[in-house]
Amino acid sequence: MDTTTIFGLLAFAALAWSVSRGGQLFALLMNWHALAIVFGGTFAATLINTPARFLGDVLRAFASLLARPAFEATDEIVAAMVAMSEQARIRGLSVLRDPDPALVRGFLARSCQVCLEKNDPRFVRRVLEDQINRDFDHQNEITNVIRAMSVLAPMFGLVGTLIGIVEVLRQLSDPQQAGMAMGVAITSALYGILLANVLLVPAAGKLRIRAWQELLCKSLVMEGLLEIMEGTIPMQVERRLKALARERETAVAQ
Repeated sequence: MDTTTIFGLLAFAALAWSVSRGGQLFALLMNWHALAIVFGGTFAATLINTPARFLGDVLRAFASLLARPAFEATDEIVAAMVAMSEQARIRGLSVLRDPDPALVRGFLARSCQVCLEKNDPRFVRRVLEDQINRDFDHQNEITNVIRAMSVLAPMFGLVGTLIGIVEVLRQLSDPQQAGMAMGVAITSALYGILLANVLLVPAAGKLRIRAWQELLCKSLVMEGLLEIMEGTIPMQVERRLKALARERETAVAQ
C-alpha cells in the first residue's frame, strides 16, 4: 500500500467527519443538484476530451495510487545489474538468457531478449530508448487527462453557481428564500474546488512523479545491459548506474 496516499485520504476523511458533526452545516452543504452538475459535467466533458483507449488506463491509474509504487527501489535495480555483470564475466552474454522475470515489471526480461536478438549495443540502445520514451509519453497522456479534469471540475462548479444565482434572482421578492438559494449556489463552487484540489491535482502530481521513477528504473536497466554488452567490469557498472540514479533523482526533485 502507498502510505502517503492512505494517510492523505484518512486526513481528508477526518476533515469530512468533523464537518459532518456540524449537523445543520452538513445538511446545508449537501446539494445533490450541485453534485450532479459538477461530477456529471466533469465526467461528460472528460468523455468528449479523451479517446476511449485512455479511459481504462486513467481508471487503473487512479486505482494504482493505493498500491505500493512499482518503480522506486533503484538500489535493488543497481544491485541486480551489478550481479548480472559479475555473472557475465564468468558466463558471457549467456547470463542474459535467465534474467529475473519480475524485475522492473518484466522490462529487464524483455530488454535481455532484445540484446540476444542482435548483439549490437547501438541497435539495443535505439530499440530500448524508443520503448522507454513511448511508455513515458503514455504515462504523461494519462496525467494530462487528469489535469484536464482538474480544470473542468471548478468550471462546472461555476456553472452550478450561475444556475443558483438565476434562482436567487427569481426569489428576490422573498429575502429568506433568496438567501437559501445563494447558499445552495455556492456549494456547487465548493464541490468543484474540492474535487479538483483534493483528488485530481494531487493524483496528477503523484502520477507524474511515478512516471519519472519508472523512466529512471528502466534507464538503469538499459544502461546496465549496455555496459554488460560492452564487457565493463562490475565496479564500473555500479559506479555508472549510481551516478545516473543520483543525476536523474536530482532532476526529478527540481
